[in-house]
Amino acid sequence: MTRFFSQLLILAALIVVPAYVAAQDLSEPEKNFEHLWKTYDRNYALFGAKHIDWDALYKVYRPRVTSKTTDDELFQIISDLLGNLNDNHVRLSSSKRRFQSGILGQMKMEDFSLDLVKQKYLKGKSKPLVDGVFDYGWLTDSIGYFHFRGFGRLEQSEAAVDSIIKDFKEAKAIVVDVRGNGGGDDRVGKLIADRFADQKRLYMKTAIRSGSRHGDFTPWKYWYVEPGGPLQFTKPVILLTHRFSVSAAENFALAMRVLPHVTVVGDATSGVFADVYGDRMPNGWGFSVSFKLFIDYTGFCWEGIGVPADIRETNAKQDIEQQRDKVLDLAVSLIETGGLKPQDEAASLKDIRQSLAKNLARDINEKGLDAALKAFRKAKAGPPSSYYFDLEELMAAADRLWKSGKKSEAVEAFKIGVAEAPWSHEVHELLGDAYFSLGETALASPMYKKASELNRRSYPWEVASYEDAVRLSKGIKLPAKGLARDIDDNKGIDAALKAFDQAKSGGPGTYFIDEGKINQLGYQLLNRGRTAEAIEVFKLNAREFPKSANVYDSLGEAYLKTDNKELAIQNYKRAAELNPTNTNAIDIVKRLSAGAEGVDTKVFGDYKGRYDSPLGIITVTLDEGKLFAQPEGSSKEELIAKSSTKFQVSSVGAEVEFVRDEQGQVAKMLIRMSGQQLEAKRIK
Repeated sequence: MTRFFSQLLILAALIVVPAYVAAQDLSEPEKNFEHLWKTYDRNYALFGAKHIDWDALYKVYRPRVTSKTTDDELFQIISDLLGNLNDNHVRLSSSKRRFQSGILGQMKMEDFSLDLVKQKYLKGKSKPLVDGVFDYGWLTDSIGYFHFRGFGRLEQSEAAVDSIIKDFKEAKAIVVDVRGNGGGDDRVGKLIADRFADQKRLYMKTAIRSGSRHGDFTPWKYWYVEPGGPLQFTKPVILLTHRFSVSAAENFALAMRVLPHVTVVGDATSGVFADVYGDRMPNGWGFSVSFKLFIDYTGFCWEGIGVPADIRETNAKQDIEQQRDKVLDLAVSLIETGGLKPQDEAASLKDIRQSLAKNLARDINEKGLDAALKAFRKAKAGPPSSYYFDLEELMAAADRLWKSGKKSEAVEAFKIGVAEAPWSHEVHELLGDAYFSLGETALASPMYKKASELNRRSYPWEVASYEDAVRLSKGIKLPAKGLARDIDDNKGIDAALKAFDQAKSGGPGTYFIDEGKINQLGYQLLNRGRTAEAIEVFKLNAREFPKSANVYDSLGEAYLKTDNKELAIQNYKRAAELNPTNTNAIDIVKRLSAGAEGVDTKVFGDYKGRYDSPLGIITVTLDEGKLFAQPEGSSKEELIAKSSTKFQVSSVGAEVEFVRDEQGQVAKMLIRMSGQQLEAKRIK
């Protein structure tokens, strides 16, 4: 769910319109169509994989848009255009309408019930872990079963799966069930698959769309499944999938299906793999774009198709109603009859490479910088087919080195990143940041200049990065960026605030303060449990932007988290004064002033269902008296009741409110985060 809320922040805050759509001779409907079409043209990753002629579609749909096109007509034209992509991650939303490409939005999950498995098939009660994300138990005395709803909370998931594998170590087989799994973090999927690996095998490659041509991508990132954790289970395993095994669940299926002792039973997965981001049209409509390409180890892309089962079996709605799971029945029969044989997966062993970035980080920590650099150069001198360079992995490793105090080592790592990925604006900017932090401004400035030159300004985060790099290359200080860095370096909040004020000492024009970045930093601290520091950051933002309602709303939220109702009321009142339309602040002031509102858990059942947000479908479920929300493609998160209608998603600092219509029926869900609000209409 964290990925979903990070996308929400981008979608809610973005108001940037790239220059290439600003043709003055176009009408508003035409400008909006052009903006969306060109954004997909520059950023969508799957044209080649799906053999889509985007220019041909332009010639079909563009003439339908004129200066007289109404909003409803424009929405339908764009929906028809995007429908040709057959991509469940692609969505369009206005204040009145929602559209989702692909088949998933037209389907209803009626072929699987975890409650049926738990009540009829498991011996005794299931054991839930990680707030019900994992459920496991025994199907028979020798066959284990575990189901998981999503891929999130990496460290907790790692501990959970290790515990499950330990409990099942004497089983003759395990059934792993990812039906009804909405996806999430691919790293968690790999981590779980590693517990079933017999040896290192290639299962997937990914790349990011990186240029104006449809075939422009970053170098491949190689994904391997390999033995991990204290124990690995390499006896027979059956993986259950169906059409509602989505996104990261599908990439998990790619990992499991290359293991010889794993058999996939059920139906094909949903066929929606790529990572997605949210954007806005000039008229405020939201849309989402798949910007990563995922292929299996053979080079085939399953987008729009889904990972097929080795043995296909499906349930109909009536099977579940009659308390029968034919897919699970078949899995148990296949195990008990002893008919499963190891499959030939030798092809997954043909392209085994070493990660230069991973080895560099390991060698720096174990052998020192000089030995690590020597080993890096030696590996690079070998055959290109023996290694790969993962820039994301290197930047993350360099960041860890920096935070651990190994700053010179981090600089060398960033320098390697610049040498190996001279096309990347991001690594140039990070090296500039490192030099700047060390006081080497003469070295930092050219890095920032190069970063701004390389930046495409096509993705929302690239636009923000470009503006920062341009300012820094001109010597303009960014106190908000320095504040985040100083807090990350554990210099202490007082020292960080002092450095912030010192950065302003040159007077106006020598610095630029970004209200949004300070607010984002406050929420990052708040979500990591560093509430006292978060409050100081929010207070700083209120000092710098005293006429912003948003900064007081955020400060009020932080005080509320510490149960300081007096200061919470004070800041929410100020937020409401500055923005009288801020109903969230007004409602909280009323509630706090009147005393704690009782929570009527009897109404929780009314909130169950599916809600259509601009970034996808959110499914709300009730399990043992607790409400959970699971955005499509993300992990399941508990909704902590603040009142009978308002709930907190504590892991990301978001608030969810359920709203009823005039007939008293639950009509929509409001999601608030960092002072922004997103509406999700109930569709079931």
